[in-house]
Amino acid sequence: MNPLPPNSASSDDTIETAAAEWLCERDAGFAPGRAQAFAAWRAADARHETAVAETEQAMELLAEMPQVRAPLAARIAALAGPVASVVRGRGFRPPVWAAGLAAALALAAGVWWLTPSRSVEPQRYVTAAARQQQIALNDGSVVNLNVSSEVSVRLTENERRVTLASGEAHFAIAHDTARPFIVTAAGVSVRAVGTAFSVRLGAAGVEVLVTEGKVEVTRDAASAPSGVGAAVSGVVVPPQLVAGQRALIAPESAVANALIERVPAEVLSAAVRWHSQVMTFVDLPLREAVMLFNRRNETQLVLADEKLGAQKIGGTFAADQVEAFVRLLEKDGDVVVERRGTREIALRRAP
Repeated sequence: MNPLPPNSASSDDTIETAAAEWLCERDAGFAPGRAQAFAAWRAADARHETAVAETEQAMELLAEMPQVRAPLAARIAALAGPVASVVRGRGFRPPVWAAGLAAALALAAGVWWLTPSRSVEPQRYVTAAARQQQIALNDGSVVNLNVSSEVSVRLTENERRVTLASGEAHFAIAHDTARPFIVTAAGVSVRAVGTAFSVRLGAAGVEVLVTEGKVEVTRDAASAPSGVGAAVSGVVVPPQLVAGQRALIAPESAVANALIERVPAEVLSAAVRWHSQVMTFVDLPLREAVMLFNRRNETQLVLADEKLGAQKIGGTFAADQVEAFVRLLEKDGDVVVERRGTREIALRRAP
């Protein structure tokens, strides 16, 4: 018996059809040896694994929509057209709609997106004390999460909402007037349509720093302290903050009573340097450069020679190109590199 489906050619449509047939056979119950053959087929090509994941998602969506499953199945069968019967193991015959998987996925996803009652589970991201993380959202926005930080992200057809539970995050927002982007931290909401800003949650309150565009800052009614309303000394926060402005909203203060300041260009640059994709070092000790690279990369640098850490370095480097940084250190001749597996590089002074 051929361990692979007979229609497992390289075209995307054929791969999707084969994935659907495999999953139907799995649901019907694999014959002896077929589970191993399925695993081998998935591992043979990255496109196979992707097709299986997408097919499973489409089937899950269809299972959640009984009101559209029947008419959708009829349309899929019409799109599929006649399919040659294929019999594998214990008389298994894949259904005719397997050949219409691409249409099934598109139609199911479209119906799912247009169903207002669907539930969208938030995605949670947490960073450790020594690691940062960059998160690319499905809408094109980018979230840079600082060390010891936590956010949850929920994207729907009406809005994009992020909750900052701890730490600090910088947001580069993809423009979408139909879906405002709202970041909430300790009851303070920052609303943007297309801009870039940072939100930091600390003991002193919620700090908002706008690097591009403008945002609206409000406090949720449920979190507003009772009796708050008396003005505090300082400048009153306007309804909107613009690029170059920073505001601190204290826990016991209304947004309108919080202090703001205009940040000088050099201070603004320093404030957002932690998430910049380019790092410029001027006489920086190597141990500090190693710490910065380790925060941005899965591959970790280890100083095997403590004295080497005091060596000063300079230059401009891409934050996610740790291998290029290591090659430059080797090229100078002062550093010897030892690779320990695929995720650790030890640095020591050249003899």
